Amino acid sequence: MPHNESSAPENAFLLPPEEDQVDVEVGGSGFWCLCIQHASNTSGDRTSEYLMYLLLVVIFQTTLLPSAIFGFSATLSGILLSRWVGTLVDSHPKLSLVRTCIFIQKTSAAIAYAAFALLLSTPQQPPSLQDEYNLLNYSAIVLCGCALRVSTICIQIAVERDWVTCIAHGSDRALSRLNVSLRRVDLFCNLTAPLVVSIFTTLLSYRTTSLLMFAVSLLTMGFELYWIDVVYSSFPRLHAEQRASESPLEEPRGWKSALANQLNDWSEFIQLPVFLSSVALSLLYITVLSFDGNMLGYLKTKKFEDSFLAAMRSLGVITGLLGTLVAPALETRLGSARAGSWSIWSEAICLVPVTFAFAQQLRKNEKTLPSVSSALIFGGMAASRVGLWSFDLIQLKQLQEALVNHPRRNTLTALQFSMANMADLLKYILAMILSRPVQFPWAAIISFVTVSCGAITYTIYLKRERGHIFHVPCLKTD
Repeated sequence: MPHNESSAPENAFLLPPEEDQVDVEVGGSGFWCLCIQHASNTSGDRTSEYLMYLLLVVIFQTTLLPSAIFGFSATLSGILLSRWVGTLVDSHPKLSLVRTCIFIQKTSAAIAYAAFALLLSTPQQPPSLQDEYNLLNYSAIVLCGCALRVSTICIQIAVERDWVTCIAHGSDRALSRLNVSLRRVDLFCNLTAPLVVSIFTTLLSYRTTSLLMFAVSLLTMGFELYWIDVVYSSFPRLHAEQRASESPLEEPRGWKSALANQLNDWSEFIQLPVFLSSVALSLLYITVLSFDGNMLGYLKTKKFEDSFLAAMRSLGVITGLLGTLVAPALETRLGSARAGSWSIWSEAICLVPVTFAFAQQLRKNEKTLPSVSSALIFGGMAASRVGLWSFDLIQLKQLQEALVNHPRRNTLTALQFSMANMADLLKYILAMILSRPVQFPWAAIISFVTVSCGAITYTIYLKRERGHIFHVPCLKTD
């Protein structure tokens, strides 16, 4: 709620004047400028994330290896370089670093789309990686995919973590609003990107779509390089914190010193109370029980139509948006730690019927899914998105508050990105080991186990934070 002057004498102690000023600043035009910038950047990222895998499947029709190598390489680059980009955010000027990352991100996407257009220019037969020309273009796509992943992570750490924390300036209400708003933009882009791509590929050829996205990448680069300056200028606190950084942090030179410094960072991060919360979130990434490529590939073998699968994916995003409404309400009523417990356990519980349906598939390996099993799978996965995105928001705020005054908060924040990428890599490995459609139910069951382990891990965190797991209200006595 906006600040109400008439009630100031009654509740002034709840909202210090400085926090009130922050809320006014967050509620101004700068907030909408930030949302527009985030929408432009995220829509490009979500589009490339969906379209590039689709184009690889279309081009290399006889094997899934090229798309697997692409995903593996991009994820591995995120694991290896996340901490490094975190140190860049800590040690470099806020605006110039983000502008550099935007340039790398958009240029990488444009080069990748150009390489796709070249591969699609000879449609007579599916290309082979044994041909030097095809291998050169594919290698460019993989390298651009890695650069795209790393630059995107850097933008996420800088804008969604560092800038947001700085703008909120200790205001719990402002931090919640910023986190929730940016996450809703993420989910909305996740909803619209596949739909837009589908429209383009239906009306145009894949090659024309690649050329169109090449042009869009360059156009949005020009817009975002200008607009990010508008966003930065809209929040004086970003200027103030930049000026307060008198001596930027420097990484020690030499690989031995760098390795020792990285080990020290991991040691410090592991000792933080919030580390168990981060582990719980990372475990949620080791799952095929979501509307990603692994699940969609399995469902295609069960004869589901593309339009139906697109509708189910959209339903999952809509319920995810509902999670962004649930998170602030839960946190206000229960507090951060307990709200996180309710959220992550609700996700695990909603996946019980999904796991049961897949267990039934192990017994009856049917070519199509029965109606009851379909309802359990799609309904359970959609319902689980509420708890997933609610927990994601709550855990993000826990991490931000734990590191708000840390001199290397972005370096340590980046370690959580590394953990998430490592979990994502394990998911790819699980999917490759159990790659046959008949084996997919086992991957689903293992995924439910990892999500349950995440909930258990968070329960341990809750016990350490509050001293107890179950909250028993105090009874008043006369």
